[in-house]
Amino acid sequence: MKTNVLIGGLLICGMASCVSKYKVATSISADGSCLREVYANCDSAFIAGNLKHNPYMFRLDSTWQVTPLESAEQDKKRSKSYYAKVGKTFRAIDEISAGLQLVAEEARPLAAPTETFQKRFRWFYTYYTFKAVFPGIADKIPTPIDSDMTKDEQMLWLRGDFSAYRGMNGMELNDELDEMEKHFLTWHARNIYEANFEAVCDFENRLGGSPYASQLAAAEDSLFMMLAEKEKLIESKKADAIYHALDRYFKTSYFSDLYKKNERQIDSLCAGKRKYIQSLVDDLFAKDVEYVLTMPGKLVDANAPWMAQDTLRWKVTAVRLLPGDYELTATSRTANSWAFAVALLLIALSAYCTVRVKHFAKVKR
Repeated sequence: MKTNVLIGGLLICGMASCVSKYKVATSISADGSCLREVYANCDSAFIAGNLKHNPYMFRLDSTWQVTPLESAEQDKKRSKSYYAKVGKTFRAIDEISAGLQLVAEEARPLAAPTETFQKRFRWFYTYYTFKAVFPGIADKIPTPIDSDMTKDEQMLWLRGDFSAYRGMNGMELNDELDEMEKHFLTWHARNIYEANFEAVCDFENRLGGSPYASQLAAAEDSLFMMLAEKEKLIESKKADAIYHALDRYFKTSYFSDLYKKNERQIDSLCAGKRKYIQSLVDDLFAKDVEYVLTMPGKLVDANAPWMAQDTLRWKVTAVRLLPGDYELTATSRTANSWAFAVALLLIALSAYCTVRVKHFAKVKR
């Protein structure tokens, strides 16, 4: 597989300069109150108290406690990197997202999930149920991923869910993954292409009197297939590939000549059309969240891929939200010692009464 191409595809347009990593740790008590701690890399200005250098996806106020953590020296630049956590205690977990003020609204699916915690009494045990729903982002993407990948492919490729592919051996699974990669990269390229193609059409319409303006819409899909086969859209973000393909499609040199004369203007127009995708990359796809949860009592069920004693861990990224809502669930329980004591007392009392009844029955005889 083309790993270097795939990495670019995972960020939709390969336009993100770096990935920001966060650790979101949630510790829930039996009464429903919880402690939320969020870890992030930061700079020395933030450590010194300058909130303008806030590295988090949400705005900080005086109710958040900022704790600088140990710093590490980088080998090459010999400059220090800093790490910090912010923490706050809430009366209930559903208060967290409701009170967050986001730095960028595009980051809401990752920064502000819908979280719930329920407590249910079941005589001998009290059960605690946690659920976090990170909303799907299909409606935020210009071209939905359903256009190029089936749901089963999405669940495996984007979330690591092998349910639909159980029983396959390594060779069979490798063939399936190769096809999935092609489908994913086609979808990735389609999003870039449609933004650029819209800019090309807009430019043609602005010219007025273009001999091909009315024919461009009908050529859109055929043109994309020509480009996708050569992977030129993945290699370049410029519109020149589209203009050269239009020459081949219409058997003319009109489009390439037009591009040469107006290259800067056309590229600027294309960049403007891709601005929304760029904002998604910077504010959503360039975020990597590790969600860590600690529940009261003993864990009895969870859909977390990583579990250690009473701690659960999920990885939440934008690509995992492409197939739809991404749910984190967990259930734990605590034993009600008083219920066991009452049950034993009732059993003992029942046994005593039975013995006494039998005793009185013998006396009467």
